[in-house]
Amino acid sequence: MFNFFGEIKKDLKVDEFHIINISNRILYVEGHRGIKTLTKSLVVFRVKNGSVEVEGEGLNLSELTENTLKISGEIKRINL
Repeated sequence: MFNFFGEIKKDLKVDEFHIINISNRILYVEGHRGIKTLTKSLVVFRVKNGSVEVEGEGLNLSELTENTLKISGEIKRINL
């Protein structure tokens, strides 16, 4: 059986974390290693070999677990 999200995850795999961006409004991350910065315009989180910056407007950390997070808002840029 074809798994759409499974295929997306394969395409976006970077080292040991996955990022799924849905219409620049929701960002799912698997494999983060902690939050460094959290504001309405910038979210920075750690990954295995560095960090990822998410820039935008009205950013909100709507879910957070030990290794997954969900950012919602208007996502303008993702810097790996």
